[in-house]
Amino acid sequence: MKKFIFLILNSLAYTMYALSFSLNAQQITEDTQADIALQQETFNWSTLKKTWEDDIQFHGFFSQGLFHSTGNNVYGKSKDSVSADLTEIGLNMSYQALNNLSFAAQGLYRRAGASTGDAGEVTLDFAFADITFLSFSQGRLGVRGGRIKNPWGFYNETRDVASTHPTIFLPLIYFERSRALLIAIDGGQLYADYSSPIGDFLFTFNYGYSHDNKELLLAITSDPDVSGKLDSDPGFMTQLHYEIMGGQYAFAISYADLNSSYTSSKSFDPYTGLESNIDSLMLSAQYNGEKFSLVGEYNIQWNSFSFPQAGADFSPVSEYWYIQASYRFLDNLQMTIRYDSSSQDKSDRSGKNFHAATGLPAHLMYTQDAVIGLRWDITPSWMLRAEYQRVHGASTVSLLDNPDLSKLVKDWNIYALQVSFRF
Repeated sequence: MKKFIFLILNSLAYTMYALSFSLNAQQITEDTQADIALQQETFNWSTLKKTWEDDIQFHGFFSQGLFHSTGNNVYGKSKDSVSADLTEIGLNMSYQALNNLSFAAQGLYRRAGASTGDAGEVTLDFAFADITFLSFSQGRLGVRGGRIKNPWGFYNETRDVASTHPTIFLPLIYFERSRALLIAIDGGQLYADYSSPIGDFLFTFNYGYSHDNKELLLAITSDPDVSGKLDSDPGFMTQLHYEIMGGQYAFAISYADLNSSYTSSKSFDPYTGLESNIDSLMLSAQYNGEKFSLVGEYNIQWNSFSFPQAGADFSPVSEYWYIQASYRFLDNLQMTIRYDSSSQDKSDRSGKNFHAATGLPAHLMYTQDAVIGLRWDITPSWMLRAEYQRVHGASTVSLLDNPDLSKLVKDWNIYALQVSFRF
C-alpha cells in the first residue's frame, strides 16, 4: 500500500510535467526555433542564475535548553541537578520548480534526554513534493507526497521550532511520549484553502504511515524491559482550520485514526500480537489581540490495546485540555501563564484502579500543572526564555529518563531556560 501511494503521487507529478512540456512544445514552430537559436547566442546567463536563486530558499534554527527539577527527571538527569539534554538544530530548503510544483525538505538534529541517547539523532523531519492542481484568486487545491507534517492542533506542525512555541514545554495535550507517532506521516496529503467573506478556511487530510515510537510502547506496556517495536499500519490525520478578522480569531477541529502492531525481536515475547488503535479528536480556539492572547484546546482520545498473550483487551478513554493566556508588555517581551490537565483514563482519574491492578504509582495516570513563562526576543533572530512549572502527577514524564517507575514523585517542580536562534 505504501509503495502504491508513492507510485500514484510520482505518476501525477510526472503527468503534470509531461503535459506542461507537451503544450509548450506544440507552440514552437520552425520559424520560432530559428529565433530561439539566435536569442541563445546573446542570452544573459546571469539573469537565469538570479532567477534560480530567487526560487530556492534556505532557513534554519537552533535551540538549547537547561533544566532543573525536583522529584522526576526531564530531558536527561535534571533531578536535583542541571541537564542540558535538549538541543534542536534544523536546516530546511524549499524550491519553486514550476508555478504549480514545489519541493521542500528539512533535516533535524535532536537530542532529548534518554529518548535519543547522549549523541542525539539526525532525522529527515519532512520532505515532500507539492502539486497545485487548481489555483484561483480565492483559494487553491493540491496534493503533497513524501514525509509530511501532521495537522494537529495549533502547534504540532512546528513543534520542533522553539520560536513558534507558546512556552519552552508545549502544553500536555501535545503528548511528548507520542511525538514520533504524531509529528509526521509517510504518505500523501490532500489540501484545500479558500478565502470567503465570512473567513478563511484550510482543510488538510494526511494518509500514510507513522513512525516507530519507543516511548509510546513503554506507556502502553508500563514495562521498561519491553524489547520489540510498534510498526505503523495505514492511518490518517485531518484538520479543518478557520480564521476570521485576519487571524484575530482562529478555530480548528482535528481528528486522527492511527494503528500500530507490535513486532517482537525475540522468539518468546509476552507482547507478541499486541495491537494498538488510537482515535483522537481535538478542538482548538484562539484569540490574538494587540497585546493579549488567549488559547484553549481540548482533546479526547479513544484507545484500544489488545494483548493476545495475556488474553486481555483494554479500552481507556484519555482526556487532555489546557487554557493559556499571554500578555505583551513590550513588542519584544511577553509573559505566558497556562493550566494543563491530563487524564490517561477518564474512568480512573485518580489512578486507584491502575495502582490496584499493577502495583505502580497511581499518579502515573494523571498530570495537572501550572506554568508561568517569560519570552524576550532580543533581536528578530535571537530569543531567550525562562519558565517555571508546578506539577501534580507523572503521566507525561519520560519513562526512559525515569526507568524506575516505583520512584516517580507525585508533586514536583521544573525550572527551565532556553535560548534559540533562527534565520
